[in-house]
Amino acid sequence: QWGASAERRYRNIDVVAPPRLTTDGRSVVLAVRVSNVVAGAVEEEGGADATARIYLLRLSLDTYTVVDAAWLNRHSGESVSEIGGSVACAGLAVGDSDDGAADDDYADGARVGCAAVAYVAFGPPPEITAGEGTTTGGRLPVTVTAVRFSPLLSGGEGRSPKPAAPPRIRDLDLFEHLVPSLVADSVSYDSTTGGCLFLSTAGLVCGAHVRFPPASEAGQGRTEAIPRRTLEGGLSGEGNDDLEASFRDEAVLAIKSHLLSSFRQYLGRTRDGGANLPFVARSVAPPSILSCSSAVLSAAVVLASVSIVNSASAGGRVGGAKMATTAPPDNAMAALREKHKWHADFVKFLLHAGAYKKVSATGRTKLRDHGEMIAAAGATLSECRRCLTEMDAGADKDEGEASAFRREVVEALAGTSDVVADLPRRWDDLQRPSGTDPDMDMDMDMDSMMLTLSCVCRGLGEAFRYRANESTNLYDIPHHDPTLCGKGTIPWTSSTEVLAVLHQQLEKIQLFGDSVLSSSSNYEQDKLALKRLVEDASVSLLAGYHDHFRCDPQNEEIARLYDEAKRLAIPLLRTSYVNEDGDDIQALEMSLKHSCFEGIVQICHDHRRSWKFCGPFSPVPPDETYDIRLMLSGTSPESPYVHLHGSTDYRTGLPFCDFVLNWYADRGSNTEVLELGKECSEALTRFLRNDNRLGDLAWIHDLRIGAHERAADTLVNLTSSIFRGKDAGAPMDLWENEQVMSLAKLSNKLARSKNPDSALVARNSTIIENSLNLVEAQRILQEDDLDGDGSEAILPPDELIVLAVNKINSSRDVENIKKYGLCGLAIAHATSSEDAIAMIHGAATIWEACIRSDIHTWNSLARENSMAVTGISEEDLSQRVRGTAFVGVNGEFATSSGGSMQGVGFLSNVHVRRRVLESLGSNEDLGKLLVHSAEMVGDESCSFKG
Repeated sequence: QWGASAERRYRNIDVVAPPRLTTDGRSVVLAVRVSNVVAGAVEEEGGADATARIYLLRLSLDTYTVVDAAWLNRHSGESVSEIGGSVACAGLAVGDSDDGAADDDYADGARVGCAAVAYVAFGPPPEITAGEGTTTGGRLPVTVTAVRFSPLLSGGEGRSPKPAAPPRIRDLDLFEHLVPSLVADSVSYDSTTGGCLFLSTAGLVCGAHVRFPPASEAGQGRTEAIPRRTLEGGLSGEGNDDLEASFRDEAVLAIKSHLLSSFRQYLGRTRDGGANLPFVARSVAPPSILSCSSAVLSAAVVLASVSIVNSASAGGRVGGAKMATTAPPDNAMAALREKHKWHADFVKFLLHAGAYKKVSATGRTKLRDHGEMIAAAGATLSECRRCLTEMDAGADKDEGEASAFRREVVEALAGTSDVVADLPRRWDDLQRPSGTDPDMDMDMDMDSMMLTLSCVCRGLGEAFRYRANESTNLYDIPHHDPTLCGKGTIPWTSSTEVLAVLHQQLEKIQLFGDSVLSSSSNYEQDKLALKRLVEDASVSLLAGYHDHFRCDPQNEEIARLYDEAKRLAIPLLRTSYVNEDGDDIQALEMSLKHSCFEGIVQICHDHRRSWKFCGPFSPVPPDETYDIRLMLSGTSPESPYVHLHGSTDYRTGLPFCDFVLNWYADRGSNTEVLELGKECSEALTRFLRNDNRLGDLAWIHDLRIGAHERAADTLVNLTSSIFRGKDAGAPMDLWENEQVMSLAKLSNKLARSKNPDSALVARNSTIIENSLNLVEAQRILQEDDLDGDGSEAILPPDELIVLAVNKINSSRDVENIKKYGLCGLAIAHATSSEDAIAMIHGAATIWEACIRSDIHTWNSLARENSMAVTGISEEDLSQRVRGTAFVGVNGEFATSSGGSMQGVGFLSNVHVRRRVLESLGSNEDLGKLLVHSAEMVGDESCSFKG
């Protein structure tokens, strides 16, 4: 059945190794070559066949069908062609699988066939190796491929068995100097190890054994070993975690081995120069590299690169196998230079082989990371050597401590050139000598701090330079791609290990920086060095956490560490030994770049004299560098400050504008809040409504934006002073109250013009008029007692009534009494909207005081009027009462109130009149006389009840 299906694509199928029976005797395994060229016609159709492939087939002896097949993609095409091929099959062996699976493990059907492991070997044919000894520079290596076939399960009655899982494949490329080629048909099963034995043409009997871990440890099949989403996402931009997961996939590990093997061949063929690099790369690259998915290839490329940069320096080996290359390096720096050459050649090999275009952006970034690490490792070792040399040539130190310190530094960096990928851990080890011995001299601790930070900064600087120079030229990726950080790809320079070292070193400088300089024998030189180190470390620390935060902005721990880094680095950039000129330019740039609101506001505030406008005639223009107003208003997409408005402060949770306003409010700078709020009107409105500290000043902003109704309402409800220089919460004085109510009156008029039917406007209008009347009445009543500074306290209405009564009682001048009486009535009327009883009581008190000022006259007239038969004539009564205060106040009241104060009138309010007459006693004659007199001078149209 399989053969019939293959005939549609392949014209020739031939067996390349004799079949082998499985241990249960129910199936056979054989290796076949399929090609698109008919046997015997290869030479006629142009030589080697580029379509040739090798398959390992498992045939069931029960049904005589192919039940499982595995493509051996390590060698394909021309290399395994029948004529002219560079490798040939040297034999096949089949043995038991060592997975120990029981029948109960397969619930899908009865087990009808055991698991089996087949070993098939390929190597250069005898005609290629004849006469060449062990020189293998241009030949393909000997490869032993192990294939695990899973148990066979029953397919049902009349059907072929089916495998429990897809085949699992591992390729072993053997060391060329040990096994240049194999003796034909020498492969046999090794019952001792469960592997295979074979004979090398070098005279060695060799063995190979592959253990396939259970499915719980390694996924079944090839690319199906882990979820497709993870495998494809791991190197397509979804993050480092998925990438590391894909490293465990068996397909990835197989392609990795293919890459390293073909790369060694590439180097062997090109080491002498003059070779056609693209041709050599394509000829040694197996089809498996080009046929696998981008995700699998990308993960395999990264793993292969790790093997290259972490391979032992001596001996010229890559990925655990010896490589024909230059002589072994005689020192670490030479080893790193050689590794960089290998790394660059590996990238070029991928490019020439046509595989690099399938490597994802994440994979390319990881490749660049490895190149950067090699450059950073070299810079670290070079800087360490320089620092130790300077320390030895510097001031005298205890020889024992100096020797111990040097030894610890050398131990910390030992093996840096071997396992380059461990560079961040080396840096962490490098800073530990400063804390390992509590008795170590303080100078040595300072030396450790300076040496560590200098080595780290030099290494990172070299990595950044490498990134800038090689990103496009070698790796074909942008120097900086923010989209990758957004998808989870973090550069190694932003790894948590690197950031932890930088953070710890900056903390030490924060604590001991001044001590280092004060004890320095070369102050200027050390200050310049410390300045450079602080700048470099701060920039790298903040950039690293920025990468993490952009990758996962919702991560609380990352946000916290990022905030701590800002609060550590920004103040250090403002210290005297870093910011010698005091301009804070770099600190401000870092604060703006990383949205450090605290740093931005503090720096701009400290430099506010440089950006504040000093007037049209000032010779000094405002400096926009520190102008926080531009930052507050910079919300347009074109503004360099637009990113600030999309960020929030970690500790307060406030957006930028709100943070600035709150910062100044915390310091009592209300003027700055209102002034800066002009640039962010909505934020100021929100702030004033939510923050009680400036609630009394909200009317200023409301007037500014035209919210007159709201401004008037705020002014009407003010009770405490709004002027600076007074204690917080101090009550308003009379003058201030008058000014506030005058402002409220103007604002309310504007509000009425916009909304004539507003109930709030009408209510506020009444309150404002009453308040202004109270102010005016108090001024009249206290005109003889004013101290001239306008700071007299506001008296409540009940106290003003008492004051008016006292003024009436103490005055002998009718005109003054009339003035005081009208003031008292106005005061009583001002309380009408809040308390009608208080209004009646106040008005009655004033009327009573006016009557009692002439009580003798009124009593005399009452007796005379009652004794006369017809009473006192109208004309005579009018003449005699006209000079009394009561009649005078009534007359003024009737003509000046215009009906607006009827509630406090003697005639118009029966309750007021009744209370007045009750307070004068039960003299009915006096009551009638008072009413009659008031009617004579009052409004004739006014009728009263009762």
